[in-house]
Amino acid sequence: MINSIILIDFTRKLKNFLLASLTIISMISFAPHISHAYPIFAQTAYDNPREATGRIVCANCHLAQKAVEIEVPKSVLPNTVFTASVKIPYPESSKQILANGKQGGLNVGAVLILPEGFKLAPKSRLSETLLEETKGVPISPYSGSKSNILVVGPIPGDKHQEIVFPILSPDPSKDKTVFFLLSILSM
Repeated sequence: MINSIILIDFTRKLKNFLLASLTIISMISFAPHISHAYPIFAQTAYDNPREATGRIVCANCHLAQKAVEIEVPKSVLPNTVFTASVKIPYPESSKQILANGKQGGLNVGAVLILPEGFKLAPKSRLSETLLEETKGVPISPYSGSKSNILVVGPIPGDKHQEIVFPILSPDPSKDKTVFFLLSILSM
């Protein structure tokens, strides 16, 4: 009698263990995998590039764990063009698999979240030097409703380890919702 109770108890524990193990294995097998994509592709999947955790969506790429440097002026005047320079240092010996299956140089990209009212400077406001610095770098607003969020990439990393964003500061005399002293920049 006691042996049959022990056997039944052992069988129940074994079933629970196997069921739990099978559940964990299936969860791991069918769990969504991290997407390794360029910032420009995030536009089709996300209305807002900042996740609920605060992380920016392009943090899923092959350079996500690399440190980046950003240079911006400490202060800007209203209605002026200034630059935000993002440096993406990585070993140039790093390679990625290209569409043809061969190894090639890394592509880079960025999502730059500016305070409300700041936006990509129009080409007509750029100096000759700034036009030359941004040549071949397709920077665009993240969406029509989010002109303060700029996206670029994929572009060849060997030529663009530094990306210069030309930015137009807002004019508080035209837009009363802009507050200069409360601005935060995210990268």
